[in-house]
Amino acid sequence: MKKLIAIALAMLSVVAIAQPHNHGHWRYNPGPTPWIWMAPTVIGGVIGYEIARQPPVIVQPSPPAYVTMPVSPLVCSPWTQVRNLDGTSTYTRTCNQ
Repeated sequence: MKKLIAIALAMLSVVAIAQPHNHGHWRYNPGPTPWIWMAPTVIGGVIGYEIARQPPVIVQPSPPAYVTMPVSPLVCSPWTQVRNLDGTSTYTRTCNQ
């Protein structure tokens, strides 16, 4: 929006400067001089319209990437019971990691 306002003010100031005057008195010029500024005004309007028409670009940072290692399932052998000579039992099994 600021660009459009700046372009419009620039075009108005150029048109105001381009008007002929003589020591503060405006003079009548019946020639084609007023039409000379029509093409720059139309071109500036088209450029200003195109600038104002484009949607703004919003840049958002991407979320951080987390890398997780695949976890292999824990596989264990069945429990085995071992009887000792003193009458106690010991249970054992093995598991992979």
